[in-house]
Amino acid sequence: MEKSLMDILNAGIALFQSGEDKLKQSLSDLDHAYQDLKNKGAQNQSEQANRLRDLIQKTVGDAQDKLLNANESSKAVINQLKENFEKISLQIDEALPEEFKTKAKSALEELKKLTKK
Repeated sequence: MEKSLMDILNAGIALFQSGEDKLKQSLSDLDHAYQDLKNKGAQNQSEQANRLRDLIQKTVGDAQDKLLNANESSKAVINQLKENFEKISLQIDEALPEEFKTKAKSALEELKKLTKK
């Protein structure tokens, strides 16, 4: 039984190594094919190819600009929300009676004590 188990284990290891070697070779072949295609494409200086390159560069540039503007807009919205929240918090704090604030603080302190246990 032990010998059979070892034979199965060894066969599994060999199968794994064989698959791993084939995968590495496939990835190497794919990279080589990609490099060949990239080099052939770079050699193509036709008007159509150059127009396509220009269009792609413009598209990427436009996308980067849009993303930058969206990021800046998001930051502005977040800052405005923070400012509004602070104003609302201040107004609520000013509107609450002192007795209620004291009770609320006391309840929060009790809650903190309970959660620390």
